Order: sequence, then C-alpha cells, then structure tokens
Amino acid sequence: MSLPAPHLSIAPATDLSAPDCDLVRQWLREHNWSANPAFMELLQQPEHQARSLILLATADDRIVGGLFAETQLAWLRISIMSVDPESRSRGIGTALLAEAERQAITRGCRHAYADTMDYQAPRFYLAHGFTVAGEIPDWDSHGHNKLFLTKPLQ
Repeated sequence: MSLPAPHLSIAPATDLSAPDCDLVRQWLREHNWSANPAFMELLQQPEHQARSLILLATADDRIVGGLFAETQLAWLRISIMSVDPESRSRGIGTALLAEAERQAITRGCRHAYADTMDYQAPRFYLAHGFTVAGEIPDWDSHGHNKLFLTKPLQ
C-alpha cells in the first residue's frame, strides 16, 4: 500500500460542475476505455444511448399513476413507479409495469431492474416475476432496507 502524497489536502467542491471535477471524470473514462473498450464503444453508438420511458395512467381525465424509467443496452431501469392512493389495488401498477416491459422489449431489452425500500413495493415486484439481487440493510439509517430487484424479460 502506498502512502498519500506529501502535503495532501482534501477539500469539498461546490458542486459537480467545478472545473477539477472534469479531470476526475476523465480519469474514470480513460480507465474504463482501457479496461473494457468493447463496452465503452457500445455506449458511444447513438442506438445505445439511454432513452427515457415515461408512462402516465389516466382514468376519468385525471392522472392515477405513473412509471419513470430508461432503457439502455439490454436493460430497463425503473426509477419511479407510483399509483394514486385512492386508485391502488385496481391493476394500474400491473398495467404500467406490463407496458414498460413491452416497450423495453421492443427496444431490445432482455432484463429489468428496480430498487425499492422494504416498506415500499418489494411484494409488488416479487409478485411480477422480479427476484432480489441484493439488499442494503439500514439504508435510511432508521432500520429500513433497500432492495435491488431484477427480472428477465421475455
């Protein structure tokens, strides 16, 4: 293990747009290109850029649910899915998820990924074919776990 450079100082930056942050990102890009050039080449192609997938469910001219996700390469990544509390348990979440998966498959996705807190929707995802790929205990420092779920898409 090497020792830190003499006179090392560590200081916070104001935000990610600080000029020296570009240098840190550059080092990571250079490493990634060196370690995995085939993957990095794929990411450069326009057809492999991340694409938003935003779905809104309406009933009686009002929004009753939504799903925010993106697709990239073979993956559908679900960021947010929620249904109006008064409209839950009526199949809206199931319909949103099914449509997201259908659209993801047409975009070439073979897998889906979501994360959720243990008090949010793990049972919903498990009931729809997802499996737990990982878990972080006490994610919120109040005893609640974050679960990471994946699913193969047909």
